Amino acid sequence: MSGKPIVPFSFVEPEKEEKKITRKMYQFFVGVDIGAKFHVAACIPFQAFTDPKGVEWKRSKTMKFNANSVGLAGFLQALKHTEEITGSKKDEFLILLEPTGGHYSYLVQQVLLQEKYEVYLVENSAVKDFREKTLGITEKSDSVDARVMAYMGWHKILHPSMKGVSLLKPASVAQSIFRTVTRDRWLMNTQLTRRKNQVQQLLTVTHPDLGVAFKNLGSISVMKFVLKYPTGQDLKNQSQENIRKAMIEAGAKKVATKASQALAEVVPNSIGTNVPHLVGRQMWVIDEALRIEESIKGIDEYIKELLHGNPDKGTKPHPYTELLFTFPFMSDVWACTLIGAIGDVERFNTYKQFKKYLGVSAENKQSGISVKGARMTFSGVRDARRVLYQMAMIIIATKSQPSVFSVYFHRLKDRNMNGKTAIGHMCGKIAKILYTMLKNGQKYDPKAHALAAGIPWDSIYDKRTKEIDSEQFYEGALRLAGGSTSDDIELEET
Repeated sequence: MSGKPIVPFSFVEPEKEEKKITRKMYQFFVGVDIGAKFHVAACIPFQAFTDPKGVEWKRSKTMKFNANSVGLAGFLQALKHTEEITGSKKDEFLILLEPTGGHYSYLVQQVLLQEKYEVYLVENSAVKDFREKTLGITEKSDSVDARVMAYMGWHKILHPSMKGVSLLKPASVAQSIFRTVTRDRWLMNTQLTRRKNQVQQLLTVTHPDLGVAFKNLGSISVMKFVLKYPTGQDLKNQSQENIRKAMIEAGAKKVATKASQALAEVVPNSIGTNVPHLVGRQMWVIDEALRIEESIKGIDEYIKELLHGNPDKGTKPHPYTELLFTFPFMSDVWACTLIGAIGDVERFNTYKQFKKYLGVSAENKQSGISVKGARMTFSGVRDARRVLYQMAMIIIATKSQPSVFSVYFHRLKDRNMNGKTAIGHMCGKIAKILYTMLKNGQKYDPKAHALAAGIPWDSIYDKRTKEIDSEQFYEGALRLAGGSTSDDIELEET
């Protein structure tokens, strides 16, 4: 018999370990408002926040210093002077600053970290919300925001479980490099897409019959071909053989014979016009597109070196590269984007935190106290979410290589789940498996995945696609990825 008597309405509940919340107390709280040319800092002692009237911290002096070596040296000197006159140590200072513009705050972060101060970031939108909604302060100035950040640090230390304030660790140097490179590539790819669209519009006037030879008028080979023959009128006196050779030189060797024949048949009757202004603009746009294309190739080579290392330069592969490339579908661009977003997987305690950070977790649709179903979260890193959507869409579309993931998708569809929702579930599943792989240092095992998902094993699931067109479904994935609050912020949540 148990020592405890059984009484009416008694029940047995397993003992739960209480999560111990450890918190460290600081003597000074420093807020730094970041600007392009200068920064503003407030250093407020703990006692100032305990003023019954709540005004002492609001009246604390601030320091304005330039965003250069002289200004930063003066800021460090002010911190050291505070240490000396109060007998404090560096670990008794909690410093909060904004990640404004990505790079504007980076130098300040690194200098303070090298000096062994405890530095955290707080999102710009969080400062505004806390100032207006929590403190009821409508005034907006650099000095006010610096004081508010110091207050946020003090408030978070007293209430560690408060969700309104998230203290975030600065990104590591390696993570910043990966994140910046993939972001630059994305921006350049956006510019290239715009130029290609402009070329296609111009070709409807200068080369109206080019569509009979090429399906994609925005391809690089078409643009190189048009550089040699800017208008349809320039092709009228050319033989089919000359046109074929020009196509081969432009890089369209596979379709050159068939395309040249089709084009040679229609160019004698071409009505394309030779408008100097349009032709000149067309040449400029094509030159710009080709330049961007070459720049993207250079970035891709750099990404390859970051991921796989370079023995000649003595650089080693990234530790996550081998694990990521055991996935059925993976590319260098995807891997670099994911590593740039994730950083160190050890900073995530659960896969739910991981999914939310990557922007593929579900959240309730709520209005007031009413909950109206669930939706994909709007928070998270949009770059990572876009990659996960691309991966999901390619896995589904590649029917020649079925995988455990594609079987899982079709099983969701068989439950009458609509396609967009099912793709969202796929992204969440990919994120969960990525978390497990990186956390445990294990390669992707399709057999274990199939067993866990209750899917009958087939040896075809064990195949890998070595070369992935990472641009495939790019536009579709971009639409599904939607908006984000974290595009230009490189953060790690504590």
